Parts: sequence; structure tokens; C-alpha cells
Amino acid sequence: MIRHFLNPPNWFTSAGIFCGLYSIVLSTGVEGEPNHYHAAMMVLFASVFDMLDGRVARITGRGSDFGVQLDSLADVVSFGIAPAVLLYAWGIHSLGVWGLIGSFGFILCGAFRLARFNCAADTESPTNHSEGLTITMAGGMVAAAVMAHAASGRVGVEHPWNVWSLAIVLSLLMVSSIPYRTPKTLRLSRGTMILSALFWGMLLLIAVRYRVSTAFVFLLGSYVISGPVEAIFSRKRVKLIDDQDLSLDDLFGHETTDEVIER
Repeated sequence: MIRHFLNPPNWFTSAGIFCGLYSIVLSTGVEGEPNHYHAAMMVLFASVFDMLDGRVARITGRGSDFGVQLDSLADVVSFGIAPAVLLYAWGIHSLGVWGLIGSFGFILCGAFRLARFNCAADTESPTNHSEGLTITMAGGMVAAAVMAHAASGRVGVEHPWNVWSLAIVLSLLMVSSIPYRTPKTLRLSRGTMILSALFWGMLLLIAVRYRVSTAFVFLLGSYVISGPVEAIFSRKRVKLIDDQDLSLDDLFGHETTDEVIER
């Protein structure tokens, strides 16, 4: 255990766990008044440490199976429990039992998402897409929404059912089979670079014109809806191809599409 404690990548993972813990402390207000803005900020800090631990492991060559398991447990704390407590304390505690259901559903689906990822990592070859929304992005979306709300000067949540709906949608996306793109899928083509420049330019404009927290909501929200949108258009393309294959079969009898093309 001492060897694991002295392993540099585990230091960053441990820092992420601390951020999750401190976010819970700030959300509940055990040290005074609840500070939801800073609690959400601690979740975002945890995401920074979550990105760094893997990179440090690759740079130092000190990655281990212990570190992989520790990282998953840290994600449950920092992006599952901490955002769920933040959701409850910030926006849905007034719903009573339904508020507890919404918060618990977020934690439960996040834990199931991590368990599915760990099982797939042991049995399947790595892919360029993630199955379902990652718990990191779901927790980050909650944190961005809370920060944007707090930065606008609003004291309380006027429509707690909207917050509850956000928690349920994020929960369902985490346990869904919707594929989400990862950085490995990005191709540096001319069209991709132009779209990326326009997107980041719009993001910078929002940050300057409004608030940085609003830009975070736009950034993370775009990623959250990108999976379902791309899945819908992909199904439409597949259906169109199937319809074209059917029309070719009608024209040329029982010949396959490949045979028709070859002829």
C-alpha cells in the first residue's frame, strides 16, 4: 500500500477525490452557508485532475491495475455523489421524496455506467466511441448549470422540476447505448478544422459577451446532445440505404446489391 501511495498518478486521483469531498461539504453548508457556486467549481477541478492522472501515468510509465480501479472509485465520488448532492441541495430538495429519487438515480446510473465500462475494458478491444454519456461529462454538466445559475445572481431555483428533469435525462444517457465521440474520432480535415474554429469562436464570444459559466454550459450541453442527434441521423442514413437496397432488389429480382453493382 505504501508503494501505491507513493505512485505519482495516484496523487492526482486522490486530489480528485478531495475535490469531490470538499464539493459535498460546500453543498451541504456544514461550515456555514451553502456555497453552490464553489461546490460546482470543485467538481470542475476534479475533472482536471481526472484528465491529468492518466497522462501522468503514461509519462512516468507508472500506470497499474490498482490505479485503474482507484480512478473508477474516484469518479463515483467526484462525478457521481458530489454532483448528486449538489443537485439535491441546490435545486430539488424542495421536491421531497422525488428529489431524493432524482439524486439517487444520478448516482446509481453513474455507478452502473462505470461498471459497464470496466467490464467492457476487460473483455473487448478499445473503440473510438464511448457507449453512453460518461459520468465525467454528466457531472461536469451539472456543475456548469449550477455555476451559470449562481453567476446570474439568482438565489433559489424557481422551477425545481426542470432541474429534476435534467438529472433524469443525464442519468438515462449514462446507461444508454448511444455512442459518443471521443477525441480519437476527430479527423483533421479542412471541413472539421473550419467547423471547430467556428465553434470555439462562438464559445469565446459567449464567454466575453455573457459569462464564462454560460460558455461552459454551451460547451458541455453541445456534447451532451451530440450523441442523440448523431444517433438519429445515423439511423436515418441506414434506413435510406436499406430502402435503396430494397428498390434495387425490386428492379433486379433476387440479386444482391453487390451483384448488381458488379454487373
